[in-house]
Amino acid sequence: MIKLLNVINDYCLYLLVFSVTFENWDPFNFAGSLSITYLSTILYLGSWVPLIAKNFHFALLKKFVIPLLSLILVGFICSAIYSEYVEELKYAYHYRALLLIILMTFIAAHLYVKPKTLPIVLNSYIASMLLVFLLVSLGKGVSYENGRLLIFEENPNVMGAKASLAFLITVSKLINNYSLRKALIIIPLCIPFISLIAMSGSRGAFVSLFLGFAVLLYFRRTGVVNKLAVIIFGVLGSVVLITYLLETNPIIAGRFADTVESGDIGRNSLWEAAVNVIEDHIIIGAGFEGVKPRMYAYSGAFMNPHNIFLYVYIACGLPGIIFFLIFLLRLTKLLFLHFKQNGDSLNLVLFVIVIFNMSKQGGSIGKTLFWFFFAVLIGSTVHILSKDDNKEVIK
Repeated sequence: MIKLLNVINDYCLYLLVFSVTFENWDPFNFAGSLSITYLSTILYLGSWVPLIAKNFHFALLKKFVIPLLSLILVGFICSAIYSEYVEELKYAYHYRALLLIILMTFIAAHLYVKPKTLPIVLNSYIASMLLVFLLVSLGKGVSYENGRLLIFEENPNVMGAKASLAFLITVSKLINNYSLRKALIIIPLCIPFISLIAMSGSRGAFVSLFLGFAVLLYFRRTGVVNKLAVIIFGVLGSVVLITYLLETNPIIAGRFADTVESGDIGRNSLWEAAVNVIEDHIIIGAGFEGVKPRMYAYSGAFMNPHNIFLYVYIACGLPGIIFFLIFLLRLTKLLFLHFKQNGDSLNLVLFVIVIFNMSKQGGSIGKTLFWFFFAVLIGSTVHILSKDDNKEVIK
């Protein structure tokens, strides 16, 4: 019976991962309250209930989870201090972020106990992005809201980030273990992801692709001559790809031209306003619901600052940003320790791209995509902190 429950739990995880790329899609028209990902999350967490006593190991995860829960608690306290921003109790804390931290914890615990599921998890994500490309190519899931392109009701910047992550996961399979046979399979698989990035018109996704590729090559363990050859090949390939995208995609070309000419990446005014907010409220944050009102007071725009660090500081003050940085620093240390033992740079790449995109997207604290990858990073590396190297792994 336990074996069957474990199999169900595994497949619920694969389904959840497959649904992450459809995070905002509401095919049943429930006014956005019951997306595909939300329903998959409920199913996945439900499959954990009979397995918690046997499979859930919190001891190694708590050093990452506790700072995040402390951040939510600090935000709640700040909301109590500035209660004028809170109309109801449910707005006193970030419900979605709390749910995603819990989900991250369970996925990380899953991957820790069952490391053999990790390749399937990553392949499920790749397969999901391939399905997105196929459906979009058939004219499905593409819509416009106030003149803005949406792909399965997702902001194109986020969809571009999802495509760049899929590209990097796929190409890492080739770089880390090159063979001609793999190249013939993997290179064609990368084309749909590049097409989605071009379609999104996202500068951030475009930069993510090349930033991640650079990190992947830089940290690749190989001889100096081989590394130099791979870097030269990567640079030449990147130049060709950049030239192709800029010549064939006027949206990306135009947005990059505007950035170069004006020096404005589209968020400068928001970031300047956020810094002014922080300078005037260094210690105590405004609570999660107080972020937009304070941003409006300083910028005239009722918007989040489009940067996770600025957002956390405004919402939770100095204690909150300290807790968030503790989480990131502990994770960074773990990833480098894992890299020294393992030599695989993919986790470092995923971490860099996730942080880069969270630093420029609004509402990133409530995006399933980013917390899912945090779970992958923790769950696939935390085993090196265990003193029991002979632990039994559930097959």
